[in-house]
Amino acid sequence: MTKDHLEIPILGNFGEIRLCIYPSSNNAMLFQEEDAVDYGESRWQLQEGCTYEYELVSDNGHTYQFMYEDEIVRFSHSPRHPNAGTLKTGIYVGALSLPIRDTELDCEVAKVEIEIKSVKAEYRTDYRKMLEDITAYYTDLVLMQGSPVTQKLEIDNETPQQTLYQRYAFVRSIVESTAFQEAIHKIIANPVRKWEETIVERNVSNVKRLSRKNMHQIATARDRIPVYNGEELGLPHGLNSIPRTLTVAYKRDTLDNQENQFVKFVLRSFSSFCSELRGKKNANDRLKAEIDKTMDVLNGHLSMLFFKQVSMPSQLNLNSPVLQRKEGYREILQAWLMFDLAAKLSWKGGDNVYEAGKRNVAVLYEYWVFFKLMEVIGRVFKIDPVSVNRLVKTDSDRINLEIQQGKMTVIEGLYDAGSRKFNVRFYYNRTFAHTREDNEISMSGSWTMNMRPDYNLSIWPGEICMEQAEREDLIVHIHFDAKYRVNKIDLGEDNAMSEDEISEDLLNEKKEQEEGIYKRADLLKMHAYKDAIRRTSGAYILYPGTVERRLKGFHEIIPGLGAFCLTPLNYDEELLSLQVFLLKIVEHMLDRTSQRERMSYYVNNVYNTPSKSVREEMPEPAGDNRGFLPDETWVVLGYVKNDKHLEWIRKNGLYNFRTGTQKGSIRLSQNLVSSRYLLLHAHGKSIQFVRLSDEGPRVFRRSDLLKMGYPPSEDEEKKKDDIYIVYRLDPDNTESEWQQYHWKICEVTNNKGNLSAVPEPVRLSDLMLKAKKIILQ
Repeated sequence: MTKDHLEIPILGNFGEIRLCIYPSSNNAMLFQEEDAVDYGESRWQLQEGCTYEYELVSDNGHTYQFMYEDEIVRFSHSPRHPNAGTLKTGIYVGALSLPIRDTELDCEVAKVEIEIKSVKAEYRTDYRKMLEDITAYYTDLVLMQGSPVTQKLEIDNETPQQTLYQRYAFVRSIVESTAFQEAIHKIIANPVRKWEETIVERNVSNVKRLSRKNMHQIATARDRIPVYNGEELGLPHGLNSIPRTLTVAYKRDTLDNQENQFVKFVLRSFSSFCSELRGKKNANDRLKAEIDKTMDVLNGHLSMLFFKQVSMPSQLNLNSPVLQRKEGYREILQAWLMFDLAAKLSWKGGDNVYEAGKRNVAVLYEYWVFFKLMEVIGRVFKIDPVSVNRLVKTDSDRINLEIQQGKMTVIEGLYDAGSRKFNVRFYYNRTFAHTREDNEISMSGSWTMNMRPDYNLSIWPGEICMEQAEREDLIVHIHFDAKYRVNKIDLGEDNAMSEDEISEDLLNEKKEQEEGIYKRADLLKMHAYKDAIRRTSGAYILYPGTVERRLKGFHEIIPGLGAFCLTPLNYDEELLSLQVFLLKIVEHMLDRTSQRERMSYYVNNVYNTPSKSVREEMPEPAGDNRGFLPDETWVVLGYVKNDKHLEWIRKNGLYNFRTGTQKGSIRLSQNLVSSRYLLLHAHGKSIQFVRLSDEGPRVFRRSDLLKMGYPPSEDEEKKKDDIYIVYRLDPDNTESEWQQYHWKICEVTNNKGNLSAVPEPVRLSDLMLKAKKIILQ
């Protein structure tokens, strides 16, 4: 129930103390939950991410204050209010125990328990479900390794509180799981029954069928009754009496067999473990309350009539086909193996998750998402289980889960997609460091500051190493961040807003940022990943919401930005959506003509080409001329033999050069054939800069050129079979900017002397570096 303020009565050493709490921030809410005890919580509840004011008051004249300040409790330093302060809940979720001291006596006099709720309404069930899933993953990893489990559940009296709660949480996740409860009900509804032979004494008149042993008893047993006319009844001659009772054997249906005894043994073992755990000195009140709830569940099962008919076993036969195969019994056997395994389980990363009372749901969600991503990535890319097994390490007496917030974990494999193979690595907590070296562009990392996404999926061709893939821009990084507290992602939903609405919305956002409120911080962080971390093709938020949205950078699945829903209580369909997304990425990576593939090539080519500064006046790369890039535009240096040759060139709008093996001929390179401009020159100086036709060069025989008035040579007979490459000039479309420049050919070509007559392609950018403006007289 929501309250406008809380007034909590506390019994102190010198009378009653009242803790009064009032909301301070706009979003602060107060609750008094009468059913909180059902969840093992205090009825007095605050909400995470809020600020409250408090005051400790009493009628006995004493002044009270909390024992200490921390990140939640802040004392008022006003001498007028020594008994007041603020509570800033931040990201804390769970039980908050606050000791109270008498400021005059400087001693602790009382303690108050407050529950801090998550902003997520379903956080309790989420927390329980995620613990169950992580326990199942953990034990599966250990069982995959075939690790022997023989250690019994013995708990040291000095075991830390976090470790106690961690082990209890593993056991509780087994006992209170739906699968375990259903297994018990299936066993009770359809138990294993066996026939057993029982020896009893019955009145002789109730014995229906006589055995040889019964015949012997009739003749020899004592406690007999006389029988008259025995021969008429079929008795032997001379037998005038029969025994009053006979000992007979019969079979009866019983539940007291080895399999049912094992089920009872498991329930008793769980109950004994919880009872022992509860008695340890480091077990706090919150842990005891939760243990009591679990023991109530176990004792509820044991009090059923079914188990009253079953005794405890004298020995265990775990090889029983019924235990290993029959529905219900099989699940109980698995639960027992997991329970026995819990004695060895150790997870350092779970310390801030399993601290009794504290429910760090956000951190638990981060771990849970790791396992879910590992599951779906393993399915899509067929990750070898050997790689997954690295998550578990064993030593002399512990089985350690090597997953910890802030510590890098990696799973890798080689994926054969048919027409192409890919290396795949899935990281948890990989740091992309800010690199400062001169060749930093070829290295992995961030070009702004250190970045650490929660999860990173890296994919690159299977034939090369990761370093080469980074160097040649052949790797793809896709990042994910787990955000439990996010309720909704507003992505691409403002495109229907008017210009005035957009302006007002952005102005309000700016004002909120000045107050320290960042509504789109998570989305902007995804932009930061995508823009700062080299070779990133996607960044996505994973959150327990209902709205799933992704935006494409272009027309392809990546690069992109967005959010996926991943809810602990409804993750089956959501995981399928994530799996479909990853399969689309595989299809995209198989496409050798994708926009991303071409762009990565050009980006790599541009960044690995030494830069040069060309500031001369040139045509603008716009409209039909958009593809004009000086560094990718080639100019043919065309030698003019004499005035007649120049006249023929201008009259016909053609320029020719000879191919073949003779002096003055040239090999056809790609740059030569695709040249865009022609620079005519003679005697070491430029004559004319002219554009070439877009139709490309053609092949002519010398006889064809002679028919067009080409100047004949003195040794014409020797050249009659020569072949020429001929360009068509396009002077009408030659831009006017080129007319103001001239060049000395020796400065722009490596060919000296007679070799300068050989046609040579030159980059326009290099040519413009040597350009000189014509000075008009």
